[in-house]
Amino acid sequence: MTALKKFILGVEEKKKGQEFTVYFVNFDPELRVTIREAKFLDRIGKQISPTITNIALQEKDYMRYIDKLQQLLRSYNNALSNLMPVERKLMQNEIKKLKRFMDKGSENHNWFSLSIDQYIQECKVAIDSFNETKGIVVEYSKHIDMSVSNIEGAEIIRKIDFQRKTPMDIPDFNIYFDTYRKKILSELVKDYQNIGDQYLKSIEESTVKSSADPQKASEEMRPYYAYWERRIFNAITKMIVRALAANKTIWVRNGEPYLIRMKSTYNYPEVLFHPLVDELRGSLDRFTKNILESTKCFGRWWDGFCKIFEEIAHEDNAEKYIPYTFFDDVMQNKMITQLNYEIVKCKNQIIDKFDLLIVALVKRNKLRDLFDKQRMNKTQKNIEKTQSTRDLEKFITYFQ
Repeated sequence: MTALKKFILGVEEKKKGQEFTVYFVNFDPELRVTIREAKFLDRIGKQISPTITNIALQEKDYMRYIDKLQQLLRSYNNALSNLMPVERKLMQNEIKKLKRFMDKGSENHNWFSLSIDQYIQECKVAIDSFNETKGIVVEYSKHIDMSVSNIEGAEIIRKIDFQRKTPMDIPDFNIYFDTYRKKILSELVKDYQNIGDQYLKSIEESTVKSSADPQKASEEMRPYYAYWERRIFNAITKMIVRALAANKTIWVRNGEPYLIRMKSTYNYPEVLFHPLVDELRGSLDRFTKNILESTKCFGRWWDGFCKIFEEIAHEDNAEKYIPYTFFDDVMQNKMITQLNYEIVKCKNQIIDKFDLLIVALVKRNKLRDLFDKQRMNKTQKNIEKTQSTRDLEKFITYFQ
């Protein structure tokens, strides 16, 4: 029978968007009809050919093979499903290896073969081996994705305490926000380091098996590294955008609680502020600068490796820094540039208010009149003339 000479598996035509070879059980429907007719003819006592009789007697074997092959294909399809494109590219060697086992069913074994059971068993072992590797990749990918999501959703600007009754001095203001920012960044960086030290390293060892030569860059892993580095870059960018938006909101808000305490004194002929306005300007500048430079905590990876550039001492001032970070790339983001520009405008408006406040204080309270010699002489004459302090007290009360 020609139908029994067909291979036990067929290959579906590749469709658009199909990412792996799809097989089907290649049991000719005519065989089912032939077996059914042979049984009917046998019941009514008709004579049938030995070949047809032999096929009919093996019906249970064929049905068993079909059932096992369908289970095998379900396992195969499940194994190759639910993989991200970057994971599929990473595991292309494992996929090719599995395909070599499966192709034997569409190239070597037909329905006359005596080793179909052995073929099915070999494919099951190959699928189990693939699933083991896939499980490692998917599991560690979830850990990496969680770490990246933590960076993306991080709020490095501490929320304002609306229960606070009194404003803070500049040092307290800096401590309130900067201590919190450093704490959050420390946790994020520690989690970020685990991506290369643990997760990616384990994935590399389970797929490309290059751990035996740690000095050699893994070409197979390079696209996978690039994928996660891009994800990390996007996450850091979103974190900075959120922080800058919060920074802008703090600068433009006018309601209570007020955040920074500024005192004013009049030292003729000037109104002085304590701390100095320049000190306030410097603090506001550092606040925004610290947000942007938070990106410098995240070192880039070596090209072709999952190893992060570590801190080194600067040759000029011996300060420690990471030579390659995400800072330069993040600063090129248009949204960050725009937010930074708007923050600078808001900061300048805050500083300009002190000049306007000086004019208002001097004009409204007539502070300069206290040091006007003509007024002092006039007041002195009134005192000598009336010998009463009532007018003087009234005049002092006016300036209180």
